[in-house]
Amino acid sequence: MIQHLNKKISKLNKKLGVTVQVPEFTSNRLNQSAVMNLIIGGGFATAGVLFEREELFYLGGLGLLSSIVMSFEAKKLK
Repeated sequence: MIQHLNKKISKLNKKLGVTVQVPEFTSNRLNQSAVMNLIIGGGFATAGVLFEREELFYLGGLGLLSSIVMSFEAKKLK
């Protein structure tokens, strides 16, 4: 999915005449990002429960979901 998105962005950049180079992701980088999202998302979800704030809880849930998606994408790159 990430490679497909990078190709689309590169095509759009060429049409617009913009010279932006999209970084290539490795499985190691994606795994590191997944771990960071897991830690931060878990922290937000915990803070949402402790402070009884739904928005923090949902934000943490999105971080945890993002972590899962990134780990699946990292496995596809291997």
